[in-house]
Amino acid sequence: MDGRRFPLAPLSAAVLGGLALLPGNVSLAEGKTPARVIFNDVFLAPDERTFDVSLFEEENPLVPGDYRADITLNGQLTLRRDVRVARNAQGAPIVCVDREMLDLVGVDLDLLDDAARRLLEETSPCTDLAALIENARASFDMAALRLELSVPQASLRRNARGYVSPELWDRGVTAGVLGYNLSATRSQTRSGNSDSLYTGLDAGINLGDWRLRHNGSLSWQDGRSREYQALNTYLQRDITALESQLTLGETSSSGELFDSIPFTGVQLASDDRMKPHTQRGYAPMIQGIARTNARVQVRQFGNLLLETTVAPGAFIIDDLNAMGYGGDLDVTVIEADGSEQHFSVPYASVAQLLRPGARRYNLAAGRLRNDSLKDEPYFLQGTLQQGLSNLVTAYGGAQASEDYMAVMAGSAYSTSVGALAIDLTEAQARLPSGDHNGQSLRLTYNKNLVQSGTNIAIAAYRFSTENYMDLNTAAQLRDAEQHGSLDRSAGRLRSRLSATVSQELGDWGRVTFNGISQNYWNRSGNDLQYQFSYARQVRSIGLAVSGTRSESKGQAADNNLLISLSMPLDFGRSSSRQYLSAGYSRGSDGRHNERASLSGIAGEDSEYSYSVSASRDSSTRTVSPSVSGRYAGPYASASGSMSQGKGYKSASLGLNGSIVAHPMGVTFGQQSGETMAVVVAPGAGGARLSGRSNLRLDRSGQALLPYLQPYEMNTVGIDPRGSSLNVELAETSRQVAPRAGAVVLLEYETSRGRAVLLRATLGDGTPVPFGANVLDSAGKDLGLVGQDGQLYARVQEDATYAEVRWGQGGEQQCRVTLPDAANDLDMQEVLCAR
Repeated sequence: MDGRRFPLAPLSAAVLGGLALLPGNVSLAEGKTPARVIFNDVFLAPDERTFDVSLFEEENPLVPGDYRADITLNGQLTLRRDVRVARNAQGAPIVCVDREMLDLVGVDLDLLDDAARRLLEETSPCTDLAALIENARASFDMAALRLELSVPQASLRRNARGYVSPELWDRGVTAGVLGYNLSATRSQTRSGNSDSLYTGLDAGINLGDWRLRHNGSLSWQDGRSREYQALNTYLQRDITALESQLTLGETSSSGELFDSIPFTGVQLASDDRMKPHTQRGYAPMIQGIARTNARVQVRQFGNLLLETTVAPGAFIIDDLNAMGYGGDLDVTVIEADGSEQHFSVPYASVAQLLRPGARRYNLAAGRLRNDSLKDEPYFLQGTLQQGLSNLVTAYGGAQASEDYMAVMAGSAYSTSVGALAIDLTEAQARLPSGDHNGQSLRLTYNKNLVQSGTNIAIAAYRFSTENYMDLNTAAQLRDAEQHGSLDRSAGRLRSRLSATVSQELGDWGRVTFNGISQNYWNRSGNDLQYQFSYARQVRSIGLAVSGTRSESKGQAADNNLLISLSMPLDFGRSSSRQYLSAGYSRGSDGRHNERASLSGIAGEDSEYSYSVSASRDSSTRTVSPSVSGRYAGPYASASGSMSQGKGYKSASLGLNGSIVAHPMGVTFGQQSGETMAVVVAPGAGGARLSGRSNLRLDRSGQALLPYLQPYEMNTVGIDPRGSSLNVELAETSRQVAPRAGAVVLLEYETSRGRAVLLRATLGDGTPVPFGANVLDSAGKDLGLVGQDGQLYARVQEDATYAEVRWGQGGEQQCRVTLPDAANDLDMQEVLCAR
């Protein structure tokens, strides 16, 4: 192989660099013998043959050592860990893999043959991947610190789509977080003026795996003292092995089976977000048999949800995304010979359903948190849901407190006629007035009728016997009897029926009905509430009509009607969008109101929004104008409004955002969610976060990305437009999978200096040879000369010259004097003096 020659054509500096500077993951060696590549300069132009091509004869620049790198498997980022590069017996550099790395990325070690197992044991911790698995390879990109593994699918474990290894879950950095929501209001009425101020606070500290959070509010009003209300304070962390969250302090129990209860104590609860997104919620398992290597297509409502290839024999598909509450799945198996088989899988869901084999649990212990109770009792609660098959999920739970016990058992079913859940709760409460034993039966149903376009989204019925009490009711009655403050006017629920039904009308729109009916054991009459709505879109014009009615024993029925019409106004400017809307409402008392408004969004980043409206009330027969606006900036959001009517004036101002203190400083941003990232790119102030047009890096090169999806891969990119030309980003995109509540610090490497674009010529007017090295005064490589003596380089601000070398002799070197212009990228002619 030594002495093998390649013609080198002067197409461009990029071509030369691509052939000569071989990346560390490429080898031209045959077998395991290192190759020495020798370029032939016969195709170079005569005046460029002085260029010493031997500079590019080094075959493989991969340097042995340990590197912290991202590891991808078949193009998907899998984990980040230390990677070792060593030399094999022949002296060639190889990337080391060991049993732990292979297991973490998903290689099925049980499928390795005996020879591969022995090799893995004998050479551990440095084995060549290609020697273990046929057609597998490991490629290390030193510049990007990325190890790219390519492994045949047959050698991998079967992980669900969207799986992210816990090794990649980032707990973030030590940080302090403060979210704020400020609002001030001034009202003027005939009886006088009134001022008020409200401040909502969400504060927290992240330390290691633990997250301390506090929520509270401070309110003030004329004539009243300031009042601070602490809503909750708790300490939380995730438990990876249990796929759950551990919470200590003031929190609320999950309301999946029993009603949610605020309490102070400890809770361990499943967190479905820690599962791949294709394993959350309920979706049926699809099973079938393929005669050949076949393609399987899964459709719902005619939409293709999934297409995958399966081997001959039995197959299972259990990683479909949860898809709402219904719609049977149509499965097509397309064999290699073109034949097809079709079958249908019933799919209807209710909240209680889980996938086959899935489990969800909640364990809570503590003291009820209820300001109306003089004595807050302690309690214990445990619930468990288990998916048994496509058709059945079993669930149950228990609650225990002072003189109270409740046990629940139930099951949920997914059938071709809909999804149904039924459960029974047995409760016993011991009060000073006597024992109360009762039962509560709950049924939940859902069905989506595709052919008719009808969806019974949720229909629930609950019946409770006369002596049944839930934990909250029992605690309130017990406390009231003990302290002589029993209020017997409170109703004890007997039965409750709720339903939501919608009907598609094709081009004529959509009709929806919502209704609730309930009655009580200790008082007569029914409470009835229902709403009817109709919506239709005709091109860009939207029409909506809704009517509501509420009935309750001893009170007059309340009826309301609302009609609204909206349409966009296009003024031909892409940076602004306006909408005109009008509405009419009428109540039971005969009063009616007409309203018209103009609203819009403006600004290069759609950071401005506004609304101007006027309404007329039939009782006052006056027109009441109002105006409001909002600015969503990169560091906070501000809003304001003014309104006026008969006998009143009102004005308000608002400000909300977040402040994050972290190891790199303090960053201001928009109001944030649970999980966030601080993006740091020194010197790149003004650059935008990709996909977030109104989020820009501040002067120090920092920005707060307020929302990230926990336990999922989030791609965070930087658009350099808007930043200084004197700063260059070494990378513009990063991926991160944060843990819930984490503050992730994403640092992007930047290089600073003047950007210059030159055409360098020698003293005789000929261009500097292309491919020549360009170095700064310290000998640092700045790049290569392109065709016709062109060079682009980024140099230090105070740099006055650059060295150009295309050989070792003095006649093959020269010096370029750099121009003074800092940001001028127009081509400039310069002399390269020897």
